[in-house]
Amino acid sequence: MPTLKIDGREITVEEGTRVIEAADALGIPIPRFCYHPGLPVAANCRMCLVETNRSPKPVPSCYDICQDGMEVQTASEKVKEARRAVLEYTLLNHPVDCPICDQAGECDLQDLYFDYDCKPSRHAFRKAHKPKARTIGPRIVYDAERCINCTRCVRFCEDVAGAPQLRQVHRGEKTYIDVFPGTELDNPYSLCAADVCPVGALTPKDFRFKCRVWFMKGVQSVCGECSRGCSVRLDTFKNEVQRVKPRHNPNVNQYWACDAGRLAYHRFDEGRLAGTRIRGEEVAYFDAVARFADAFQEAIGGGKQVAVVLSPFMTCEDAFAALTLLKAKAPGAVYAVGGRVEGEADDVLARADRNPNRAGLDKVMGAFGIQPVPLDTLHEAVHPVVLVFGFEHEEQNHARMALQAAELSAVFTSLDNLGDVETYAFPTVTPYETYGTWLNEFEVLQRVRPALKVPGEARQARAVVADLAERLGAPLDVASAPGLFDAMAVAVEAFSGLKLDDVGPFGIKLSEKPADPSDEPDAEEGAESDDGADAEDAADIAEETAATEEA
Repeated sequence: MPTLKIDGREITVEEGTRVIEAADALGIPIPRFCYHPGLPVAANCRMCLVETNRSPKPVPSCYDICQDGMEVQTASEKVKEARRAVLEYTLLNHPVDCPICDQAGECDLQDLYFDYDCKPSRHAFRKAHKPKARTIGPRIVYDAERCINCTRCVRFCEDVAGAPQLRQVHRGEKTYIDVFPGTELDNPYSLCAADVCPVGALTPKDFRFKCRVWFMKGVQSVCGECSRGCSVRLDTFKNEVQRVKPRHNPNVNQYWACDAGRLAYHRFDEGRLAGTRIRGEEVAYFDAVARFADAFQEAIGGGKQVAVVLSPFMTCEDAFAALTLLKAKAPGAVYAVGGRVEGEADDVLARADRNPNRAGLDKVMGAFGIQPVPLDTLHEAVHPVVLVFGFEHEEQNHARMALQAAELSAVFTSLDNLGDVETYAFPTVTPYETYGTWLNEFEVLQRVRPALKVPGEARQARAVVADLAERLGAPLDVASAPGLFDAMAVAVEAFSGLKLDDVGPFGIKLSEKPADPSDEPDAEEGAESDDGADAEDAADIAEETAATEEA
């Protein structure tokens, strides 16, 4: 393992580590255009030049490998002058149309110009013109004049998406990126090609001229469009989702997310359940809660069977609250688990199971000894009482027929898509308004956070369940998310020993969760106490989590 010094600071790294990676580990900033940690190295922008004692002239730090005894200077006058010259060259033919560019406010070229150059152009000739605002795919618009030929997008399509649809054409100052003749940039991850663009050359149609980035607020959450559960950032403005971008998570999705998951928020643009309803008529929420609770109490008191349709879009906490109430008030109920139709998996991220929390739901149901019944069997037997959670199920018709045949029914949903056949309808939140945890297919538990204020009378499903439970005389404590999670961790073996704070920005693999204290030997039996070590580990974890979130 080589040991080297960067700006006088010593660091030991793994064999094969690049200088730019070592500098990043030390928190020493090195500017870059073509380098991206998730892509193969090209070393063609020369913005990351540094001085070393192993070369007589500056070298690209993204390409140079760390060596034992190496000494690196990242901020010498020679390096600064080299970077200034590179920037001037890069900007020679750049249109400098920042006021109308979607990248303004998060543009690397903008930021580095002010850091290293900040001088008027010496170019005395007319700038070279290239294709502008050209649609090169169903979701991407390309402005060749802004392109700095870093080739990030080319490398992404070829090496990550597995769809080599982009290439460089022409030579010299006339070079720009283009699709192959007769093709377009239409792979399922095309929006990531715009993400890796350090300038505003590739822009998503969905976000083009939509909102200035400095107006938006970003919230860390999870994509709900398949069982991988990619980590994403929800960017919002005026209580609307403006865009969804992938968030780096080495445990789940690295730096990427599919186009379908990123555009899924449009499904909630229309069709929301606006208010609480009884037989199609809007009523006050607490009035509906009281009337439904009384009717439900009467039904189960008369021995009538209850069918419950849970949704793999529910958080683990929502499912736990619902099943806790049903166990207390309606033992022996029939449970059917719905979910969306399975899709096709690919070799990048997308999974065949299009439900984000099927694994978590299975864990919670298992704790209650429940074996899920396929939804397509629900209509085969008539159930006097039917409760349906969620807005999207594998076979909507099965749920609709069961609701129509029931004497008493209720839906807890964000979308009004069951045909107004239920007795009671309680509006709940979308995946962009929910708070809780989802467990993905690979048993990584992640936190889902709300990015939007909940409209109208909509509530988290567990909040509606808690109000019903209070009326039924079986109160649930859902006042705090950590408190509910703690209760779930006690009841669900898969989550035992976990605290909500353990679920950091990268989630937590259940195979790597902290040991359950109840499994440890008691001190009375001769076990040595290591409270000090536990406290130290907790402090380290908290410090690491805070540093990661800040980064």
